[in-house]
Amino acid sequence: MTTQTEKAYLSCAETAKYVRRALAESFPGFKFSVRSDHNAVNVRWTDGPRTAEVEPVAKQYQGGGFDGMIDMAYNRSHYLRPDGSVYVHYDEGTTGSMGVMPGDDNRALAPVMPEGVRVVQFGANYIFCRREITDYNGQIASVTAWIYAHCEIIGTTGDPHFDTFGSLRVADLARNLAYDAIPGEDWQDAFDRRYNLTR
Repeated sequence: MTTQTEKAYLSCAETAKYVRRALAESFPGFKFSVRSDHNAVNVRWTDGPRTAEVEPVAKQYQGGGFDGMIDMAYNRSHYLRPDGSVYVHYDEGTTGSMGVMPGDDNRALAPVMPEGVRVVQFGANYIFCRREITDYNGQIASVTAWIYAHCEIIGTTGDPHFDTFGSLRVADLARNLAYDAIPGEDWQDAFDRRYNLTR
Protein backbone atom coordinates (compact mmCIF):
# COMPACT_ATOMS: atom_id res chain seq x y z
CA MET A 1 0.00 0.00 0.00
CA THR A 2 1.17 3.51 -0.83
CA THR A 3 0.87 6.58 1.35
CA GLN A 4 0.82 10.20 0.29
CA THR A 5 4.00 10.99 2.20
CA GLU A 6 6.20 8.45 0.42
CA LYS A 7 7.96 10.00 -2.51
CA ALA A 8 11.09 8.83 -4.30
CA TYR A 9 13.13 11.29 -6.34
CA LEU A 10 14.46 9.70 -9.52
CA SER A 11 17.39 11.22 -11.38
CA CYS A 12 17.19 12.35 -14.97
CA ALA A 13 19.24 9.29 -15.97
CA GLU A 14 16.81 7.00 -14.13
CA THR A 15 13.90 8.73 -15.86
CA ALA A 16 15.54 8.07 -19.23
CA LYS A 17 15.59 4.33 -18.44
CA TYR A 18 11.82 4.33 -17.98
CA VAL A 19 11.32 6.32 -21.18
CA ARG A 20 13.56 3.90 -23.09
CA ARG A 21 11.65 0.90 -21.73
CA ALA A 22 8.24 2.38 -22.57
CA LEU A 23 9.32 3.20 -26.12
CA ALA A 24 10.71 -0.31 -26.64
CA GLU A 25 7.39 -1.79 -25.50
CA SER A 26 5.28 0.58 -27.60
CA PHE A 27 7.41 0.38 -30.76
CA PRO A 28 9.04 -3.07 -30.69
CA GLY A 29 12.06 -3.44 -32.93
CA PHE A 30 12.40 0.29 -33.59
CA LYS A 31 15.53 2.11 -32.46
CA PHE A 32 15.40 5.35 -30.46
CA SER A 33 18.20 7.42 -29.01
CA VAL A 34 17.25 8.41 -25.45
CA ARG A 35 19.71 10.68 -23.64
CA SER A 36 19.46 12.50 -20.32
CA ASP A 37 20.84 16.01 -20.05
CA HIS A 38 20.64 17.97 -16.78
CA ASN A 39 16.86 18.17 -16.19
CA ALA A 40 15.69 16.95 -19.60
CA VAL A 41 15.50 13.78 -21.64
CA ASN A 42 16.04 14.00 -25.39
CA VAL A 43 14.46 11.36 -27.63
CA ARG A 44 15.66 11.16 -31.24
CA TRP A 45 14.88 8.74 -34.05
CA THR A 46 14.87 8.56 -37.85
CA ASP A 47 11.73 7.99 -39.94
CA GLY A 48 9.41 5.40 -38.39
CA PRO A 49 6.67 6.48 -35.99
CA ARG A 50 5.37 10.04 -36.09
CA THR A 51 6.10 12.51 -33.30
CA ALA A 52 2.40 12.54 -32.43
CA GLU A 53 2.68 8.81 -31.67
CA VAL A 54 5.93 8.97 -29.71
CA GLU A 55 5.28 12.01 -27.52
CA PRO A 56 2.39 10.54 -25.49
CA VAL A 57 4.54 7.53 -24.62
CA ALA A 58 7.67 9.48 -23.69
CA LYS A 59 6.17 12.56 -22.07
CA GLN A 60 4.15 10.62 -19.52
CA TYR A 61 7.42 10.46 -17.52
CA GLN A 62 7.88 14.24 -17.52
CA GLY A 63 8.36 15.56 -14.00
CA GLY A 64 7.11 19.03 -14.72
CA GLY A 65 6.20 21.52 -17.38
CA PHE A 66 6.34 25.16 -18.36
CA ASP A 67 3.55 27.62 -19.02
CA GLY A 68 4.84 30.17 -21.51
CA MET A 69 1.74 32.34 -21.04
CA ILE A 70 2.90 33.35 -17.57
CA ASP A 71 6.57 32.28 -17.76
CA MET A 72 6.16 29.73 -14.97
CA ALA A 73 7.50 26.22 -14.40
CA TYR A 74 5.46 23.67 -12.44
CA ASN A 75 5.97 20.17 -10.98
CA ARG A 76 4.23 16.85 -11.46
CA SER A 77 4.56 13.64 -9.40
CA HIS A 78 3.45 10.16 -10.44
CA TYR A 79 2.35 6.81 -9.18
CA LEU A 80 4.90 4.35 -10.58
CA ARG A 81 3.80 0.74 -10.95
CA PRO A 82 6.31 -2.14 -10.82
CA ASP A 83 5.88 -2.69 -14.57
CA GLY A 84 7.09 0.87 -15.25
CA SER A 85 3.70 2.32 -16.16
CA VAL A 86 2.68 5.60 -14.55
CA TYR A 87 -0.38 7.56 -13.46
CA VAL A 88 -0.42 11.18 -12.33
CA HIS A 89 -0.22 11.56 -8.55
CA TYR A 90 -0.21 15.36 -8.38
CA ASP A 91 0.18 17.95 -11.13
CA GLU A 92 0.37 21.53 -9.86
CA GLY A 93 -0.61 23.07 -13.17
CA THR A 94 -0.72 26.86 -13.34
CA THR A 95 -4.41 27.79 -13.30
CA GLY A 96 -4.05 28.76 -9.63
CA SER A 97 -1.48 31.32 -10.74
CA MET A 98 -3.58 32.70 -13.62
CA GLY A 99 -1.93 30.35 -16.10
CA VAL A 100 -3.46 28.02 -18.68
CA MET A 101 -2.08 24.60 -17.70
CA PRO A 102 -4.68 22.56 -15.79
CA GLY A 103 -3.65 20.63 -12.71
CA ASP A 104 -4.52 17.05 -11.76
CA ASP A 105 -4.79 15.92 -8.13
CA ASN A 106 -5.02 12.17 -7.45
CA ARG A 107 -3.31 12.16 -4.05
CA ALA A 108 -6.45 10.81 -2.39
CA LEU A 109 -5.94 7.53 -4.27
CA ALA A 110 -2.63 6.80 -2.50
CA PRO A 111 -4.10 4.71 0.36
CA VAL A 112 -5.84 2.34 -2.07
CA MET A 113 -2.97 1.84 -4.46
CA PRO A 114 -1.83 -1.82 -4.72
CA GLU A 115 1.36 -3.15 -3.21
CA GLY A 116 4.50 -2.10 -5.07
CA VAL A 117 3.20 1.23 -6.37
CA ARG A 118 5.51 4.12 -5.49
CA VAL A 119 5.01 7.88 -5.59
CA VAL A 120 7.89 9.35 -7.56
CA GLN A 121 9.18 12.68 -8.79
CA PHE A 122 10.93 12.17 -12.12
CA GLY A 123 14.13 14.14 -12.54
CA ALA A 124 13.40 15.16 -16.13
CA ASN A 125 11.17 18.23 -16.04
CA TYR A 126 11.10 18.18 -19.83
CA ILE A 127 11.14 15.41 -22.41
CA PHE A 128 11.87 16.51 -25.97
CA CYS A 129 11.04 14.29 -28.94
CA ARG A 130 12.57 14.93 -32.36
CA ARG A 131 12.01 12.85 -35.46
CA GLU A 132 14.66 13.02 -38.16
CA ILE A 133 13.85 12.33 -41.81
CA THR A 134 15.99 10.48 -44.33
CA ASP A 135 16.70 12.77 -47.32
CA TYR A 136 15.07 15.74 -45.59
CA ASN A 137 15.90 18.18 -48.42
CA GLY A 138 14.46 15.84 -51.03
CA GLN A 139 11.29 15.35 -48.98
CA ILE A 140 10.85 19.10 -48.53
CA ALA A 141 11.34 19.71 -52.27
CA SER A 142 8.78 17.01 -53.07
CA VAL A 143 6.10 18.23 -50.66
CA THR A 144 6.67 21.88 -51.61
CA ALA A 145 6.08 21.04 -55.27
CA TRP A 146 2.92 19.16 -54.28
CA ILE A 147 1.64 22.16 -52.28
CA TYR A 148 2.13 24.55 -55.20
CA ALA A 149 0.39 22.10 -57.55
CA HIS A 150 -2.59 21.22 -55.32
CA CYS A 151 -3.26 24.06 -52.88
CA GLU A 152 -4.56 27.61 -53.31
CA ILE A 153 -1.48 29.70 -52.68
CA ILE A 154 -1.50 33.38 -51.76
CA GLY A 155 1.43 35.05 -53.48
CA THR A 156 3.19 34.65 -56.78
CA THR A 157 6.87 34.80 -55.81
CA GLY A 158 7.39 31.04 -56.04
CA ASP A 159 9.38 31.35 -52.81
CA PRO A 160 7.89 29.11 -50.08
CA HIS A 161 9.25 31.47 -47.42
CA PHE A 162 7.03 34.28 -48.69
CA ASP A 163 4.02 32.64 -50.34
CA THR A 164 1.31 31.38 -48.00
CA PHE A 165 -1.45 28.81 -47.74
CA GLY A 166 -4.03 30.44 -45.49
CA SER A 167 -2.04 31.88 -42.59
CA LEU A 168 0.85 29.42 -43.02
CA ARG A 169 3.93 30.06 -45.08
CA VAL A 170 4.33 27.35 -47.69
CA ALA A 171 7.71 26.48 -46.13
CA ASP A 172 6.08 25.89 -42.74
CA LEU A 173 3.28 23.79 -44.24
CA ALA A 174 5.86 21.71 -46.12
CA ARG A 175 7.88 21.13 -42.95
CA ASN A 176 4.74 20.18 -40.99
CA LEU A 177 3.72 17.62 -43.60
CA ALA A 178 7.21 16.18 -44.02
CA TYR A 179 7.68 15.62 -40.29
CA ASP A 180 4.16 14.24 -39.78
CA ALA A 181 4.01 11.91 -42.79
CA ILE A 182 3.73 8.17 -42.32
CA PRO A 183 6.46 6.32 -44.27
CA GLY A 184 5.08 5.43 -47.72
CA GLU A 185 2.14 7.83 -47.40
CA ASP A 186 1.49 10.20 -50.32
CA TRP A 187 1.28 13.93 -49.68
CA GLN A 188 -2.46 14.16 -50.32
CA ASP A 189 -3.16 11.55 -47.64
CA ALA A 190 -0.70 13.21 -45.26
CA PHE A 191 -2.40 16.58 -45.80
CA ASP A 192 -5.91 15.17 -45.36
CA ARG A 193 -4.96 13.28 -42.19
CA ARG A 194 -3.10 16.16 -40.54
CA TYR A 195 -5.88 18.62 -41.19
CA ASN A 196 -8.73 16.15 -40.57
CA LEU A 197 -10.08 16.32 -44.09
CA THR A 198 -12.04 13.65 -45.94
CA ARG A 199 -12.27 13.21 -49.65
